[in-house]
Amino acid sequence: MQPPSPLRWRSVPAHAIALREWDGECVVRNEATGNSHLLGPLAGRVLGILLGAGESLGADEIAARLEAAAPDTEASDGPGAIEAVLAEFRRLGLAESEST
Repeated sequence: MQPPSPLRWRSVPAHAIALREWDGECVVRNEATGNSHLLGPLAGRVLGILLGAGESLGADEIAARLEAAAPDTEASDGPGAIEAVLAEFRRLGLAESEST
């Protein structure tokens, strides 16, 4: 039996998101829901990657893109931390998951 397929993630449409960054923190407004959220540095970087990806990504792919963009990223920004951010994005309506 094969293990379950990992989830792949995509942001809600980029036109529905307004994102601003100040001092490593981000404020994002989801125009579809009318809600605004304060994101920490990792969450802001993950959302930026999803918005610019043009395709669904797995947590490992997001981690690789984070590493490529900032090689000095802490080890705590690995797939486990990214999966927690993605689960929170789903709850907030900022990202959607799909199985491969």
